[in-house]
Amino acid sequence: MLKWKPANPMIDFDRDTAFTQKMLDVLGARTKAALHNVANQHVAGFKRYEVRFEDLLRDAEASGGGIDSVEPVTQRDESGPAGQNNVVLMEELAILGKTSLLHDVMTRRAGSYFATLNKAILGR
Repeated sequence: MLKWKPANPMIDFDRDTAFTQKMLDVLGARTKAALHNVANQHVAGFKRYEVRFEDLLRDAEASGGGIDSVEPVTQRDESGPAGQNNVVLMEELAILGKTSLLHDVMTRRAGSYFATLNKAILGR
């Protein structure tokens, strides 16, 4: 007797939605930091802010932790000479562009999940 095996493994929706929510939070923080940096690009001595998440997530996964154990960290980038502004406008705009694209992907991912739930509930 043949057993039916699905073509794609089941998606863990709880983990998937937790990841999507966390990424949307990270992208929001990254956008705020980049906009703050752009607003202060001409302030003497200003040091830019950056949001760390991916490397922290990679470390947590390697040590057996999950996405729930990782929070994004906003920190100052102290690179460059003291008293000199280290904001590069083109880099901040690139971060904003990348963040915008990732935000679009994550919102579509969440929308797809909720559309699937709606279809399962309503049968259409």
